[in-house]
Amino acid sequence: MSDLASSFQQLRLQGALTCRTGDNLLKAGKYNEAKDSYWKSVLKLVGPNHRIPAVPGVGNGGVRSDLYTHMDHYDRANLMGCCVGLARCLLKENDVESVNLRQALAWFEEVNVLYRCTYFTHEKVLYDWIDMGLDLPELTYRRTAGLSGISEVLLSLDNSGTGTHRRWIANTSTVSMPGHHQTARLKAESNTERYLQLIQRRHPDPSASSKLLLKDTDLQIRGSWAKLPVNSRGLPRFAFASFIWNSRLYVAGGQKDSLRGPFYRDFWYLDLKKLDEWKRLPDYPISINESSVFINWSIEVYGNKALLFNGRKQMDYFDLVQERWGTITTTYTPTPEDKRAGVVQNWPWPGHRLLGAAHQVIDDKLFIFGGTHNATNIGCNLFMELDLKTNVWRRLSGYVTPPPEHDYSCPGPRTAPGSWVRKGRFYLLFGHCARDAPSLQNGHGSTESYAFEDMWSWDIKQEKWRRERFAGNPPCPRTELACTYNEKLDKVVVFGGYHPALPTFITSTRKMFNYSYFADTFVYSPPDPESPPSLKPLTSATVADSAQQPKWKQVLTRGFPTYRCQARLMADPATGKTYLFGGFTNSDYVPSRRDFITRSFGDVWQLKMDEPGGYFEGVDLEEEARTAKAGPWQRCFSCGDTGPWKKCGGRSPGFSCVPISL
Repeated sequence: MSDLASSFQQLRLQGALTCRTGDNLLKAGKYNEAKDSYWKSVLKLVGPNHRIPAVPGVGNGGVRSDLYTHMDHYDRANLMGCCVGLARCLLKENDVESVNLRQALAWFEEVNVLYRCTYFTHEKVLYDWIDMGLDLPELTYRRTAGLSGISEVLLSLDNSGTGTHRRWIANTSTVSMPGHHQTARLKAESNTERYLQLIQRRHPDPSASSKLLLKDTDLQIRGSWAKLPVNSRGLPRFAFASFIWNSRLYVAGGQKDSLRGPFYRDFWYLDLKKLDEWKRLPDYPISINESSVFINWSIEVYGNKALLFNGRKQMDYFDLVQERWGTITTTYTPTPEDKRAGVVQNWPWPGHRLLGAAHQVIDDKLFIFGGTHNATNIGCNLFMELDLKTNVWRRLSGYVTPPPEHDYSCPGPRTAPGSWVRKGRFYLLFGHCARDAPSLQNGHGSTESYAFEDMWSWDIKQEKWRRERFAGNPPCPRTELACTYNEKLDKVVVFGGYHPALPTFITSTRKMFNYSYFADTFVYSPPDPESPPSLKPLTSATVADSAQQPKWKQVLTRGFPTYRCQARLMADPATGKTYLFGGFTNSDYVPSRRDFITRSFGDVWQLKMDEPGGYFEGVDLEEEARTAKAGPWQRCFSCGDTGPWKKCGGRSPGFSCVPISL
């Protein structure tokens, strides 16, 4: 940028940035006056009839906003400054008032939405992994302030994963900015020292889980993970398919080790009422030459059949009553638009292979999104529908392989996302684009995979995507997560997964990992389309109806299953109980006694939550605080400590402080 252009920019900003008046009042400790000043500036920028912060999950409450898309970037920076200022005023007004945390999070999230809408102004349609990088230092600073602010709020709620991720983005998104962006105030907000502290944490922190406090019932919920007494010898695996039917937990296929295998084609079930033993069913009958290895496939229940689709024209199924395999032949006729989206040879999945896609059944339709196939190993965003009455496929959106430019009307290309269906909408959460995969096409390659930071929903009637906002206390971006919708509780549950680029520094071993595994748990309360929250514009900066809005909560548990990805969460439709099975972790990240690159699991867990129908009765939190396993470590009976050091000197009459690696 030339000196003349920079001077012009500064002069324009001095006249345009009304948020600076509020900044000065906030710095002087005049919080009410600052809040009034910010709010007046907000109204001038968006008008009295615009709902800000927007209500998530309903109407036009998605990320994309026509007002924000067409907003001048100087006004955008000003509005971002007002949102950050309002959030900080709310936090300063009363540090112990939880309602202010909820409102502050809503204002901080508005900063993220404003920044995301800058993408829609660019002449080139960019993929999510390409940072906009507008040469406007004020916008860079305001975005960074929003990220650092929300990071600290989430950390105060013990959400270490998302708090660390937001601080990581604040650092990594600014390091390559031109020198005139690198101001002292920007560096103070990004705070590299704080970032280096945070990446030393696991998520959750095993040494802190027994001390977690419920600080806000609208952002947190008490929970308990109970490992069930089931002999799963011979069943540890990941990349498997699983489901629950008639209170039976079914598991099929998968693999044991990432390099050595073995690769399974077996089929088992566990009676969840008896919890006696795993019973074997007929193996998957299609040969490996015809269907490839049985990994990263999904099975969905439709009536009394379990449907298995892996990219072939023949969809396999297992009759759950007669306990035998069968095959259905499906058909597909591409339209001219489908061919422009990359369909060749009259079939949408090249090589008749599909791995890592999101599968959901609703009514008489099977929906499938994304995954990898023979023409792309980084993931795709092809969205297909199979009519289960006629067995005819139809393309709904997306492309067979990722085109050079993105399409903002639909989610980006990915594999291993979470998904669920509820009340006429198909939801998609996170996943990753394997940009570091070999044999990359279309110039999308990189040295690391990209973990998506988004949630989308597809309106089945209107056949339209909406990118959703993250309200409340959400999980950080991740892939290969365990995810399920519990219809009895009307809650989405998320556990674990990993982030392929968020670093972790293990202080005990002095090792730096360029990724993170998770063992944290979250629930999402979706909006009710029949009784949506009010969309009326606010009359003040107070988000009075924040408690009634759909939002994420973190489940606080004293103990938890070991950090892992590719586990499966399932809810029993009959009882409403939520179960976890399997998965794997890196043996360096979570040490194992065995000489394997990865450690797979065959354990079965039940999640209990402190709400009606959550089976929380009988949970003894005090006992769990002393004895529950925190990931791979047993907690000491005497001092309650976890970790590699014998802090109590072995005085415990039960377990000592020495960790037990699984």
